[in-house]
Parts: sequence; C-alpha cells; structure tokens
Amino acid sequence: MKKTWMSSHVLLVAPLAFALAFGAAASIHVPLAHADDASCGSKENPCPLQKWMRQNMAPALAAGDNAGLAASFDKVAASSPDASWSTWSQFAKRGSDAAKKGDAAAAKAACKSCHEAYKDKYKAQYRMKAPPR
Repeated sequence: MKKTWMSSHVLLVAPLAFALAFGAAASIHVPLAHADDASCGSKENPCPLQKWMRQNMAPALAAGDNAGLAASFDKVAASSPDASWSTWSQFAKRGSDAAKKGDAAAAKAACKSCHEAYKDKYKAQYRMKAPPR
C-alpha cells in the first residue's frame, strides 16, 4: 500500500512540478524585442526616436507646453541623421518657431511634413540611432 500511495503522489506531483518549473520560467523569461533589433517600432516596443518623441514632444504638445515643445523641435533640428536630408532641420525649425508663437496647428503641420518626408527612410536606415539629447 505504501508503494501505491507514493506512486500516485509522484504521478500527480511530477507533472505539476514540471509545469511550474518550466511554465513559470517561460512566462517570466519571455524575450522582449529591443530597439537593437528590427522588431522595434510598435507601441509596446518603440524604437529610440519614436520613444523619445512620445516622452518629450507628445506630452509637451498635449499640455500646451510651448517652450518644451520648441526645445524638443530644436533638438530634432540639430540631429538630422543624414546631411542630404536638408529639409529635416527646416521642418523642425518651422515647428520650433510655431511652438514659440503658440501655434499648435502649425507645429503639428511641421511634424506631419517631416514624417511624410522622412519616416519611412528613417525607419529603414536609422531606426536604432540614438535619439536627440
């Protein structure tokens, strides 16, 4: 009888222990995408510039923090990833000027112009580049 009792407990406990050991470890150690791989760019795992814009530009725009928004645009203007992208700085300077005047619509238009011109190129060539400082 003792052998049967022990066998039944081993049969019940062993799969549970295995599931807890490997299932819990798998749920805790799920590899997340990092900005150093091509999988960044989602809302859950933004690329460096995307994350920086969400942390700096979007809150300033939403809060009406024109000085903060202008400062962010100035940082973007100084951080063109490619010297041949001459309108990058122009768009950012236009956004900075608009923010300094309190013109949110013009600031958003500057964002849109830059995104339309460079977003796809930036993602293809510079997605892992460090954001402005």
